[in-house]
Amino acid sequence: MNALAKAFEGEPKTEFGVEDGQTVITVSMRHLRPAEAKEADWESTLAALACVGVSFWIGYEAMAVTEGAVTLFMAGLLGRPVARWQMREWSRGTAIVKFTPDYIWFRKPKLVDFSGEWQWFDRRHPHRFVLIQHEKARAENDEIEHQVRNSPGRRVTRYYSDTWCVVLEYLGQRFDLAEVMGERQATAMLDRLSLCDEYIAGLDSPQERLPMSPQDEWPGSNGAVP
Repeated sequence: MNALAKAFEGEPKTEFGVEDGQTVITVSMRHLRPAEAKEADWESTLAALACVGVSFWIGYEAMAVTEGAVTLFMAGLLGRPVARWQMREWSRGTAIVKFTPDYIWFRKPKLVDFSGEWQWFDRRHPHRFVLIQHEKARAENDEIEHQVRNSPGRRVTRYYSDTWCVVLEYLGQRFDLAEVMGERQATAMLDRLSLCDEYIAGLDSPQERLPMSPQDEWPGSNGAVP
């Protein structure tokens, strides 16, 4: 694997292409938003309760413990973690960011914007990518602390307090690109977007080009130290 491919491997998925004779870098940021996570968790709980309820109904109608009733009961009792994981996976959306030498293009996940319209930003204007913790994080932290004080040992699920917004700051304004549950994944997205932006800028300016191999770092043959 060459140095360039290695620098852009892993998540988020990053692809290189050529459109109208220009290099294009496309970053696909698949992620789970807190609102969809809460909905998925609620639906998995309802599904588990439904399985238990139906199992009791089958047993009542048959006036006996049937295999189907037992299967549904066990599915409701033990299957919620699997259902929760699967529903969260189905709830993930993909935000797309494309880099060209002149513009940054952005499209929201279809779950957020069904229109599929692209926003564009002129790269020549001041901009940068940053992480900002979700605006509801503090309120959720306060609520969790209150719950823990009143019910020690109670299990709580963090949604907004574990969510970071990947943001494009452009001409002093904020444009949210993704609400990502999990700081590690959000940081990976931030680093990848910043790397792509820096790399695409270097295509027009050899002095600013990112070093992708030892030869780029050091003058001389094979990256030798002078």
